[in-house]
Amino acid sequence: MKTITRRGIVRALASVCLASAAALPAAAQEVTIGVMNALTGTYAFGGVPYQNAMKMALEEANAKRELGAVRIKIVEGDTAGDKAQSLNLLNQFARRDRVLMVLGPTSSGEALGAVALANELKVPMFAAGLSNDILAAGPWTFKMLPQQKESMTVLAKHAVGKMGIKRIAFVFDQGSDGYTAIKNAARDAVRAEGGTIVAEEGIQASESNFMALATKAASMNADAIFMAAPAEVIANIAIQFRQSGLPATVRLLGPPVMASQNFLKIGGKAVEGSVFVADYVTQNPSAANQTFIKTYTERFKVAPDNWAAVGYTLGRLAVEAIKNAGPNPDREKVRAELAKLRNVPVLIGSGRFSFDEGRNPMYGATLVTVRNGQFALAQ
Repeated sequence: MKTITRRGIVRALASVCLASAAALPAAAQEVTIGVMNALTGTYAFGGVPYQNAMKMALEEANAKRELGAVRIKIVEGDTAGDKAQSLNLLNQFARRDRVLMVLGPTSSGEALGAVALANELKVPMFAAGLSNDILAAGPWTFKMLPQQKESMTVLAKHAVGKMGIKRIAFVFDQGSDGYTAIKNAARDAVRAEGGTIVAEEGIQASESNFMALATKAASMNADAIFMAAPAEVIANIAIQFRQSGLPATVRLLGPPVMASQNFLKIGGKAVEGSVFVADYVTQNPSAANQTFIKTYTERFKVAPDNWAAVGYTLGRLAVEAIKNAGPNPDREKVRAELAKLRNVPVLIGSGRFSFDEGRNPMYGATLVTVRNGQFALAQ
């Protein structure tokens, strides 16, 4: 009969413990992501759906365990459209919360207040802006929106070549570098297509009375007016322009900001027939888009707009980079994987997203019109 020694018992227990430990799933690793957008102020029309959709994308990744043992914790803040607040939030996220990365802010102006610090602290920052200065600040900062040249060329070709528009006036928010850049890109694209620029009128987005400009617009003899400003401001200008006698035959053209539901709600009949380039339309028949619409609408009690789709895409791209960074993601790994993103399936543009070698985002564009008070694909 074999004697069971104390040492044997200890060894047996140790073996059982090791076997049990091997059978258990790996301990969850929590990573923190900071999400900051303009939830109040001028850019809240985009900031609120951005924030909602970014968080939804991150929370879906947790629910589906897409990152394995890695779980995402979200900390969030309101930039209020302010550069200083963006800088404060980035500093707080990076130092106090020790975030893996930062998503946002909403506009180029806000982002440019924080990009230098993001590169100094070496924390990946994926902003929703469009200014190339976000990229020029250093390798740790990325932007979601593409260079305006490509999308404005799409709009100019459609307006001049297909709609027969030859004479175009431009109205733009001169207090915003982003909107000025959009205006410049659209103006150059129109000229390249053979159109004539009849006027360039700068405004301040904080203004509300545009009657003097409206009177002037009615006598410009323009076939169309391109507007680069926040959606609510464009809608307000459109109403005053129509009230001052601008005929409905003079079409309104613009950038993706016009894809906001507030643009339709405020502008009403004054914006009927508007044509603009957008990142997203709900008419996309794909199963992924239908699921997105259903989930977003049920959660936030409103249908997703252009900004929700862009925000969701940004969040999904962040998840993709973290997943590609492996089981122990850190800031350097995530930064490197963001820069490597190529041909990722998305809901916006042509349906595929890539960064080029210069970290410029590419995903194509969609032409949208306002028809019978609703957004529809332009033909």
